[in-house]
Amino acid sequence: MDQYHVSTDRKPPSEKEQEIEQVHIEKIATQKDAISHEEPVWKEFLRNPKVILLCLFANVGAFMYGYDNLSLSLCLSMPPFQAEFGTLVNGQYLIAAYWQSLWNAVAQIGTMTGAGIAGTFQDRFGRRYSFIIGAIISVIGVAVVYISTSPGVFLAGKTINGIALGMCLTTGQTYVSEISPLRIRGMMLGVYTIALNLGTLIAASVAFSRISIMTQSAYKVMFALEWIWPGLIIIFGLLIPESPYFLVRAGKNGDAGRLLKRILPASTDTTVELDHIVSLKGREDILYAMAKKTGFWDCFKGTNWRRTRIIVYCNALPQMIGTAFLTNGPYFMIQAGMTPSNASMIIEIGIVACKEFEYSLEDADLGLRNPSIGVASGILTLWLIGFVGRRKIVLSGVSIATLLFMVMGIAGCFPHSPKALWAVGICLQLVWCTLGPAVGPSMAISGEISEVRLRAKSQAIGFAFNYFWSTVWNVVIPYMFNSDQGNLGGYMGWIFFATSLISLVVIFFEFPETKDIPYEVMDEMFELKVPARKFKEFGVEDVTN
Repeated sequence: MDQYHVSTDRKPPSEKEQEIEQVHIEKIATQKDAISHEEPVWKEFLRNPKVILLCLFANVGAFMYGYDNLSLSLCLSMPPFQAEFGTLVNGQYLIAAYWQSLWNAVAQIGTMTGAGIAGTFQDRFGRRYSFIIGAIISVIGVAVVYISTSPGVFLAGKTINGIALGMCLTTGQTYVSEISPLRIRGMMLGVYTIALNLGTLIAASVAFSRISIMTQSAYKVMFALEWIWPGLIIIFGLLIPESPYFLVRAGKNGDAGRLLKRILPASTDTTVELDHIVSLKGREDILYAMAKKTGFWDCFKGTNWRRTRIIVYCNALPQMIGTAFLTNGPYFMIQAGMTPSNASMIIEIGIVACKEFEYSLEDADLGLRNPSIGVASGILTLWLIGFVGRRKIVLSGVSIATLLFMVMGIAGCFPHSPKALWAVGICLQLVWCTLGPAVGPSMAISGEISEVRLRAKSQAIGFAFNYFWSTVWNVVIPYMFNSDQGNLGGYMGWIFFATSLISLVVIFFEFPETKDIPYEVMDEMFELKVPARKFKEFGVEDVTN
């Protein structure tokens, strides 16, 4: 214990504050027996069907984001879309790189803005209304995209919809982290990646069936389908309960108690659960009183700066392992020399697993018969999170992505070889497999790591950085691979090999293991400045001692 030191950036507590803090520590001590005697994770999972359904609903925003993010790249490979928004160059329609960059970048800026709005909006009006307002904005944004006939109007629609996506994504992770029981909290936060991959899978499947259609309906159907998801949010958003943490912070303890009885198993002592939330709020009210005020800036003070830094790392990780590159995959492969049909097929290879991986490069039906690699890896990861934890899985996923990008870079050294071109495409799409183990647990860490009083704002900062970082990559990437610009081809693999390698180092030294650690215990561990690699072996008894 001597090597850990309590942060000294706070004033000495008063006698009343010490009394409340002692009650808080006593509540921490009760967590040890609770954790050790609880049922296996899978039984806890089955005992909470209402919570699971609510968590699935909360991740509709991630589903929307996955669909929207890939649908643009897929539409770029459709001849009718190219004819509508491109210009004729040497007998072929080409969409200017700056429009591609603007569509991707400004949409991400919109999402970043939406995340920031959600951070304040949901703290003031609640999680439910943040969902509903985000969905209404999405309906408007999709309508503008659908009727657009010029790049500028299309850009406006993408921006409006981006704001909606930012609100729904940020609110979703906050909501999930606040209603999930401790044992399955990481699993529920990890649903984010599965929803993201399901969105991309549906986008790819719809696009593959329409790639040969030579009318505007080829891509307009892609956009029209986006009205379904916000419609679901509006309908069910009126029915779902509010977050109990929000109700307690609003002084509605009675409503919070009744809500807990609605969503938790009948055998659960909801009085204990409510006392736990009230106790946590009481301790954080001490910090609030000591700080005199609270806001986004508090996320960067004292031990919260370390927590915010981890949240930022978690949200930067998808781009560091090439998510923006993956969503540009079909258009990238066309620019690298593939036909539109082969490019669509290769996206299916990456997203859809083949049980018998014996194929012919000419088999256009490859991969359409079997489950999604991305979804399958996400489900497997979801199961592993409850048993293995977060840190090891993230390290494994990023390590595999690093190796795949290295192979892609090597294949890119042979630009005139058809087999090397296919190797580049397949490696690119197999990186989808790593999104489950890499991004899923990292989003769980991001949702768990902040102080409860700052959670909405911390999530807003994390998602805002996510979209800022996405904006940077979405601006740069088209210039890297477009045939009239950088034309890097398979050499792109070396760029993301480097970023993935950097991520591995950061994860090793900064990402803690948060499995089965209550929020109270986590608060104390950060106050004691426990190193990230020591979180797993640092138990509840260490905190109470």
